[in-house]
Amino acid sequence: MLCMTVENKTPTHWTDTKGLADHFSMKPGTIRKQRSKQTKHTFPFHKVGGNVRYNLLECERFMELNKKEYA
Repeated sequence: MLCMTVENKTPTHWTDTKGLADHFSMKPGTIRKQRSKQTKHTFPFHKVGGNVRYNLLECERFMELNKKEYA
C-alpha cells in the first residue's frame, strides 16, 4: 500500500490527490473533477489547513463498497 511519510519519517495512510491517483492508477485531474462535482462516486476526503487529503484506508473501503458485480 502506498503511504506518505511525514517529517519524522513515520509512515501514514494519508495522501494527497497525486498519491491517491498513483495508488488507483487514475489521473489526478479525474479525482479533482469528481471531488468538485460532489457526485456519489467521489472518494471521501478531508480538508486540512486548506489542503485536500485522502485516507487510503477509507478510499479502499469506498472502492469495495461501490464495486459492481457482473452477471
